[in-house]
Amino acid sequence: MKLVFLVLLAISLLGCNAITAANQSPFIDVKLIGLWKGEHTEQSGTIKSWTQTRNADGTYTIEFSFKEPDDTTKSFTESGRWWVQDALFYEIALPDMAQPDKYKYSFKEKDCVSFVLVESNGSTEGIDAYSFRECLIADSPPVSMGSSI
Repeated sequence: MKLVFLVLLAISLLGCNAITAANQSPFIDVKLIGLWKGEHTEQSGTIKSWTQTRNADGTYTIEFSFKEPDDTTKSFTESGRWWVQDALFYEIALPDMAQPDKYKYSFKEKDCVSFVLVESNGSTEGIDAYSFRECLIADSPPVSMGSSI
């Protein structure tokens, strides 16, 4: 009887360990896949707007447009990888960034997600002030996954 109890206890503990490890491993949150539009106004008056495509394979592309208070506009494109881990959204522009940016994210309304910066470039100093919202404008086309994973 004790042996059966010990075996069941060992199996239960190993199962809990596997669940904990699975919850901490990176994954793609399917609710974040698609074409998103966002905008953020800086304290300086600069208006940052962007369109971001997040793909099911964990890649992304962002087309930025920054409009300065003097009406000059700068545009550029960024691409990289994204994932979710430990309930945080991670994004890293390759090869420009050494560390990913980390955000808390939540869906407070249908088809819109809110982000709050938690860590950027390995630093957490004064980052709570940066938050923004993106809204889904189109679903991403399905990605065919090959067998070479």
